Amino acid sequence: MEHTPEIQKQYFQFAYQTGSDIWSHIPYRYTAEQMIPRMERDSLVLDIGAGRGLWAAKLVGLGYRVLGIDYVESIVQKVNTQIKDEGYADRARFMVGNVLDIPFVDNGFDLITDIGTFQHLKQNEWSAYVDEVYRVLKSGSYFLKISLSRKTQNFMGLDVARSPDGNFVKFGVHYHFFTEEEIERTFTNHFDIVDQRFETYGSQSDPKDKVTLVFTLMQKK
Repeated sequence: MEHTPEIQKQYFQFAYQTGSDIWSHIPYRYTAEQMIPRMERDSLVLDIGAGRGLWAAKLVGLGYRVLGIDYVESIVQKVNTQIKDEGYADRARFMVGNVLDIPFVDNGFDLITDIGTFQHLKQNEWSAYVDEVYRVLKSGSYFLKISLSRKTQNFMGLDVARSPDGNFVKFGVHYHFFTEEEIERTFTNHFDIVDQRFETYGSQSDPKDKVTLVFTLMQKK
């Protein structure tokens, strides 16, 4: 299927509604939580591409205040209703937003997290993304990004090991699997990389289907 921004957005709208997005089934949260720097209670966190709010709920449980953005309006409305019903709307709020034009003021956040959003951007959008994350993050504060790694061999039927550039389209969605060099080249003009880890997760349905994620913690220069 051809990739277009409209098709990709429709895919995520359906995936969020059905719980079929890949992140719901990958146990990344333990490593991500380990990598979060020590921060004061009530620190303000921005979660980019917040989706169904699963990671944001974990951040609230750790004592932080969370603002989440996602470009699928229906899931933003649903999650805001859900957190109100569950009694923590005073600790979290979700907004419709574009990662290339983040709807917040400069230097506002103590931490920014991105669980699997950056990998869906085209390479010509990477610079604008980095500039926006840098802009809204406080000086000296941290950015935790989790993305697909080129260390992956096969995932979702994609032969990543033989890919010349790490770019794929699946069900109309663009995926990029990152090398360490790409991450360093893309981010180090604005950030210092302070921790980077790789974790590989298998599939229950297919033992050959394994994905490697790269967890990168960066500090704003």
